[in-house]
Parts: sequence; structure tokens; C-alpha cells
Amino acid sequence: MGRDLALRLAADRPGELARVAQTLSSSGVNIEGIAEIEGVVHVLARDPGAARAALRAGGYTIDGELEVLVVPMTDRPGELSMIMQRLADASVNLRFVYLATDTRVVIGVDDITRARAALDSSKN
Repeated sequence: MGRDLALRLAADRPGELARVAQTLSSSGVNIEGIAEIEGVVHVLARDPGAARAALRAGGYTIDGELEVLVVPMTDRPGELSMIMQRLADASVNLRFVYLATDTRVVIGVDDITRARAALDSSKN
């Protein structure tokens, strides 16, 4: 389990994502996962409270915060496909997906309880 913090860049131009990363790292926040798509940045940090505080101190507004699944994966073809299919079979709607350090996938969903159950049931 983890928490995804979402923020919108003030401007989508060179250096803006570097500034987000610098804001976090200068506060001692370890970035475990990050994705930027069309000016929206998603951050996964070991300490979401520290990340939230650092971003706010850096002048950023947190537009969204969501409990997410952080699922370890074997680094081989088909692993992500199997995870996505299990969620699809359970009718779980995905909000976003991105990769994190140590070959993990971060999954934001509409119904985390159903998603967790779908992935837990696949271990049996």
C-alpha cells in the first residue's frame, strides 16, 4: 500500500519536473515512483506526509491524494498484463498506472478494496 500525491505543474516547460524532484530531494524525501503526463505529476514517496509538506513548502498545491496498490513484479514479459487482467476480470476501474523503483507497479483505482481482493485471490 502507498499514497500517490498528484499535483499540476504551473507551466509545462523544461525544468519544471526537475524543480519538483529538487523540492522533494532537498527536504530528504526519497522518490519511489514518479510520472508526469501533460503537466500532471504523480509522486509515490516512502513518507507521504514529508512529501506533502515539502511540496507545499515549495509552493505546490496537492490536487489529489489517493491510497494506491504498490505491487512487486517479476521483470519479464507478461507480468503487467497478468496484473491488469486480474483487475479487469474483477471489474476494477483503473485511474492510473506507473512504475516505481524495484520493479513495482503503482495502481490507482476507483475501488481499492475490490482491487486488493482481486490481486490477493490470485495468490491462492
